[in-house]
Amino acid sequence: MNKKEIKAQVHALIEAGTPKSEVFSQLSGQGIKDSQLAYFVAAYPNPQRREQHKRKVNLLVMAMLLYALMAFLVGFAIGSQIGPTGRWVLAVVIATIPLLFAWGFHNYKVAAYNVYILLSLINLPRAFDGFMAHPLANSIALAINIGMIAFVWYVRYKLFPDFLFITPVKVKGEYHFQP
Repeated sequence: MNKKEIKAQVHALIEAGTPKSEVFSQLSGQGIKDSQLAYFVAAYPNPQRREQHKRKVNLLVMAMLLYALMAFLVGFAIGSQIGPTGRWVLAVVIATIPLLFAWGFHNYKVAAYNVYILLSLINLPRAFDGFMAHPLANSIALAINIGMIAFVWYVRYKLFPDFLFITPVKVKGEYHFQP
């Protein structure tokens, strides 16, 4: 079997209510590595979890839409210095990034959560640039960034509890999945 077929089977079995550990054992050894299969199994949230945490996901999507609006305005302002076409191009390009995250969060893509967390953690030290020049503004921005990282991580954990950082949980050489 190829990856697409196995991924479709994983989704179908989880939607049918099959426990993730059983899905993993059923499909193990059918043409892909166990690590890839474990990722497929862990990356698909149970329907109950999706319903249970839908409000949190909607909050994340709304936050990303607000970020997109702010990014559009900032891109428009910066692009205005380039020229009349540059303002629109830069505004749309910059606003596309938070819109992609909103799409990924809304569609329960674990990669969107992981990429957001990684990029935010990588960019966190930049929040300290010019801290002494504008301590209040930088403190507020830092608090917002840390709050968003924590909230995205929390929602990701609630939807995808089988992930440690960005990989499925593996204990003593075996993958473990929560019911």
